Amino acid sequence: MPNKNKQDSLKQAVDFLKLTIPRMKDLGIPITPENYFIWYEYEKGENSDLTKDIDQHLKDGTYFTDTLNHELFEHYFSKRDTEIVSDVQNDTAKLVENLLSELDDMQAGTQNFSNTLDKSQKALKKSPDINAITQLVANLIEETDQVKKVNSSMEHKLSAMKEEVDILKSDMDALNTSAYTDQLTNIPNRRAFDERIQKLLDKYRNVGSIFSLLFIDIDHFKQFNDTHGHAIGDKVLNFIASILNKGIKGSDMVARYGGEEFVVLLPKTNYQGAMVVAQQLCDKIAKKTLIMGGESKTSLGNITISVGVAHISTEDEATSLVARADKALYLAKEEGRNRVIGEQALTN
Repeated sequence: MPNKNKQDSLKQAVDFLKLTIPRMKDLGIPITPENYFIWYEYEKGENSDLTKDIDQHLKDGTYFTDTLNHELFEHYFSKRDTEIVSDVQNDTAKLVENLLSELDDMQAGTQNFSNTLDKSQKALKKSPDINAITQLVANLIEETDQVKKVNSSMEHKLSAMKEEVDILKSDMDALNTSAYTDQLTNIPNRRAFDERIQKLLDKYRNVGSIFSLLFIDIDHFKQFNDTHGHAIGDKVLNFIASILNKGIKGSDMVARYGGEEFVVLLPKTNYQGAMVVAQQLCDKIAKKTLIMGGESKTSLGNITISVGVAHISTEDEATSLVARADKALYLAKEEGRNRVIGEQALTN
């Protein structure tokens, strides 16, 4: 009975997984970790309040915007991104386990044929009479027909399974990618940054590979946002993210830290080199003029950034390195903005 319960649970998990992503695609809902978790739970149907809420939205023909999906997540769940992605990975693992189980069942058919052959060979060695040989031939013909049917069925099932796994793998890759991507600017997010800086810190401790950090803030962004509106503010964030992303190279990484703050990780870059890169990015952005609108273009003037620079040291944790870069950024703001200040200025 426990095995049957396990199989039933496995089948249910696979069924929910198969229903969730197609529904999200039909409704035009981005496959993000939060969104996936909402709709997976909806397909499970165990949260009656969530089910009623979504059913009413579907009945009303509501468009599931990013805001609505986020509100549903915040209202009904408290799990964070890491746990959500873990749930998805577990369900995908269950799917693979289920497919392997089906393969075992199909292979059992060929094993029966092998057993029949073995028994027939042993029977022939005993010099059987004509009736026994006739029966052996009849058994072999029957088993051969069965194997043909099994192989045909196996071929179709394997083809269907491969297609199913390919689709789910693609969706899974998209889901994992979105978990590390800022949805507005399409560059790495805070979570991706946290993991990357920890890896760089571990590498520094193990083999002494240095790295530097830039902490960046858009000057007067709140004032700009209040004046021109959030839609224009979002375009500015995308504008800055694009320039920063194009201004780095190799294994460097730019990420959105939060709000109007960005961070840049510079592996194998010393303090002086990081100061040079920071100044180049600062100058490049200051020279750009932001133009909005179609035929009647409107100039929004120049956007500038302030940058704080810090370099890894032996006593550092990720938090202490970020804190020094943030203090240097604060000093850059105090000294007039549109400038680069390095951590050495803090001690001076």
